[in-house]
This record gives sequence, C-alpha cells and structure tokens, in this order.
Amino acid sequence: MTEHRSPRVNKALMDNFKGQTVRLIAKIRNVRDDIAIVEASDGGEVEVKLLKTFHTEDAYIEVIGQVVDERTIKMMGYIELGNDVDMKLANDVVQIWHDPRFAKIF
Repeated sequence: MTEHRSPRVNKALMDNFKGQTVRLIAKIRNVRDDIAIVEASDGGEVEVKLLKTFHTEDAYIEVIGQVVDERTIKMMGYIELGNDVDMKLANDVVQIWHDPRFAKIF
C-alpha cells in the first residue's frame, strides 16, 4: 500500500520528497501557459507544471503531483477546492501528517 502513498506537504517539506508523488493544497496566484504559481498552505511559493487539460475557476486546488525540486511540482492530477479554504487549518493537517506521534495513522 505504501507504493500508492501521497503525503500532504507544504513548501517547506517539498525538498524531502524529490521524485515522489505528493499532495499540495494551494491558492492559485498566477497561471501562464503551462505553469501556475501557487501559494502553499505555509505561505511558500511553488511552481506547478500543469496538465494540458488543466482548467479551473476555483481559487484553491489540491495538486497531486511529483516533486521535481524544492519549489516545483509536476502535476499529475488536481482536485478543485472552491474559493474558501482555511489555509492555516490545511497547514495544521500537513504538520500532523508528518508528526511521528501519528505515524500509524498516516
């Protein structure tokens, strides 16, 4: 089952997951051609290499993708989250996900 695991990350954690599939809750800041600049739940700026079929009217998305480097994700899929997401709560979830006390849950 761990081969299908996609941990939730924020900008600060991306460097630990190079080459791996992750999930990033983000606010879309700018889309140009096939690149989006997004704000991660910890406030960090991330560049997302978009799918050719990407289209959303929502301000917030969850990016499912492969970490290229400490600031870039190659999108494999996405989930539209609407226009009202509590980013502090989203970041709290990321922190709990990586807390060793909860390792058996995640």
